Amino acid sequence: MTPSPSNLGPRPPVQQRAPGRWAASLRYLPVTLVLAGVSVVMVAPLIWTVISSLKTNREFFTSPWSLPAEFRIENFATAWTEGRLGTYAFNSVWITTVSVVAIVVLSSMAAFAFARLEFRGRDKIFAIFLVGLIIPIQGVLVPLFLMLKEVGLLYTYPGLVLSYVAWGLPLAIYVMRAFFLSLPRDLEDAARIDGCGLLGIYWRILMPIAKPAVATVAVFSALGVWNELLLVQLFISEDTMRTLPRGLLAFSYQHQTRYDLTFAAVTMIALPMVALYAVFQRWFIDGLTAGALKG
Repeated sequence: MTPSPSNLGPRPPVQQRAPGRWAASLRYLPVTLVLAGVSVVMVAPLIWTVISSLKTNREFFTSPWSLPAEFRIENFATAWTEGRLGTYAFNSVWITTVSVVAIVVLSSMAAFAFARLEFRGRDKIFAIFLVGLIIPIQGVLVPLFLMLKEVGLLYTYPGLVLSYVAWGLPLAIYVMRAFFLSLPRDLEDAARIDGCGLLGIYWRILMPIAKPAVATVAVFSALGVWNELLLVQLFISEDTMRTLPRGLLAFSYQHQTRYDLTFAAVTMIALPMVALYAVFQRWFIDGLTAGALKG
């Protein structure tokens, strides 16, 4: 007697074939292509700038998209000396350092107050700071010029640094506040039980955790101050007190522009900011994404 299918016991489950590796890769192909295209668009100008810095001025006009016939490394030395980039680099380094430190300290303190303290008018004061994000620096040049002249800070480094700090604070406060809001309040409660005051909570508890937000603010602020030219041209009269972007104007003569030296100078000016981003890249991304759903 042939047993019926019901007497054979439960059938083993039919195993479905897992999608192949190629099928899974094809799902992400459009995203991969888009990201690859964006990467090419971002990196191509940097590569072209470096290649152009190694050409002669004649080659730049006759074959702008080709490799140089001879790599002229001496362009960098010529640009450094003729553009007096050494003096401008020293000015840029210390002005950027002082401005970034001031922006980080002041914005973190203000963000701590807006995120963790309860006081009258807190949200309104924060909204006033946010207005600074939509006002271009060109729109306040005249009142800023008159204000610095009135207090005796026109054509001085303190006046320039204060202008940079005021310009960078709105975005810095916004980023730092969003990060502080993303942190659990249990950290503060535990610190208060251990006897920490407000200053201790800010400096010993929250600031060590806020390294990603600090890195984000530092990179954004340093990039803005390092590349800024308009305020330096208006608020600093002595040429020896100006910063690196001013050095790029040294290669524009009355009847021609030395693009080979200009691109060599641009390459040298850009390298510190590229290195800064490379060092703080991981913290920079974390700082941008932290608090994205809060604030």
